[in-house]
Amino acid sequence: MPDYKHDLPTNYYFGGGDDATSATLLAILVLLGAISLIFALPRKYAYVPFLIAALLLPLHVVVLIGSLHFNATRILVLAGWARIFIRKEGFPGRLKLFDKLVLASALCSGIMYCLLWWDLGAVVNRAGLLLTTMGSYFLLRYMVRDSDDVVRVAKALAAVVIVVAPCMVYEYFTAYNPFWLMGAPTITNVRDGNIRAQGPFGHAITAGVVAAMLFPLFAGLYSHHRRSRPLAVAGMIASTVMVVFSHSSTPVMTYAAALIGLLMWQMRKKLRQLRWALVILIIAAQFFMDSPIWFLMNRASGVLGGTGWHRAMLVDNFVRHFSEWWLVGTRSNPDWGWSMWDVDNAYVAAGISGGLLSFVLFIAMLVYAFKLIGKARKRAENDPQMLRLIWVLGTALFANVVAYFGIVYFDQAVVAWYALLAMIAVIPTFVQAPEPRKPAFEPSLNEIDAEIAPSLSAGLFDHQHV
Repeated sequence: MPDYKHDLPTNYYFGGGDDATSATLLAILVLLGAISLIFALPRKYAYVPFLIAALLLPLHVVVLIGSLHFNATRILVLAGWARIFIRKEGFPGRLKLFDKLVLASALCSGIMYCLLWWDLGAVVNRAGLLLTTMGSYFLLRYMVRDSDDVVRVAKALAAVVIVVAPCMVYEYFTAYNPFWLMGAPTITNVRDGNIRAQGPFGHAITAGVVAAMLFPLFAGLYSHHRRSRPLAVAGMIASTVMVVFSHSSTPVMTYAAALIGLLMWQMRKKLRQLRWALVILIIAAQFFMDSPIWFLMNRASGVLGGTGWHRAMLVDNFVRHFSEWWLVGTRSNPDWGWSMWDVDNAYVAAGISGGLLSFVLFIAMLVYAFKLIGKARKRAENDPQMLRLIWVLGTALFANVVAYFGIVYFDQAVVAWYALLAMIAVIPTFVQAPEPRKPAFEPSLNEIDAEIAPSLSAGLFDHQHV
């Protein structure tokens, strides 16, 4: 991997992008059609055109207003919120703790980033990012409210991969991306002589990772209802195809994590023991390794390919330079070593761009998401259909946690990520918590009265008789 740190433009971190409005005729038609459907459809269907259009329209479909870039995702987000305000539709209930963690993580990262760079360009950049991320999350949180909505989201995402997969196959064998008709680069990226298909996404890695992350949802869709099985099978096949033809190690690693998560279904009641076993295994492995445990990524790349050494060194430098980034992040990571400017690890990126507080909030958001899934899983043991749906959402989250060791979402893949978080946020509605039982030793007042009254009456009559 070449080191570009001395050739990076001054606006690399919070500027750049297209220098003019850019959109093909097909992209305009898809965008206008999606916006029309968002306004016209009922709430429980309005997120379907939003998801499909947001994921299929490339990053380069953008409207430039002054120095502000409104890509297709942001335009769709604004359309969705315009629909809510015009119809005066309120948010369903109060924000839950998980919603607040998602919001706090995003806001903290944005504020710290602005403090780190102290530049108007950074403020504009973070404002745009918040519009994309929090706009997407809370739009979907408003629209996705129960298990039926979650299933509908999974079907919409299956439709997306079914469209993208054959186009990526064509792209792999011809080096031409069919999504150039909607604004994607015409010529495909090639590394070491191998074509890496990317479809409508900004990079082959994000295309493959999104497909791998969605695979468990389609597996759950298969077992949810018989009528959904053809779509579910097509979705699983298409996801696998996208992973293979992205020709990247991170999607393969994510796909493997998704399969492991699905295979652990039979051991779902022993997850605590498995977690402790994994911790002990990691500690034991560290005793037999000359280098820190994160250098296993380097060894894995020897099997899967990719740049495992770079990812391992990125984590290593992140740990070693804690004093540089803990407060509000750091701008000096390019000086840590070869290609350290390329932060392709979401956990490292959280710390470098936002300091320790942003890093902790990011981890807390993931931990609480697993907590929601775990609690709901225990309550749903007597409801197999809901139990499987909860499990596949947890598996998709696990796959994404693994993927984050090798990717930071920067394109429309963020919509798929926040769609998953929005689905996890409504998991508590799948199974109602059981009502607390009254203790056996606490009889009600009515029961006490029923037992005492006859005795009192008998005593009173006996007394009168005497």
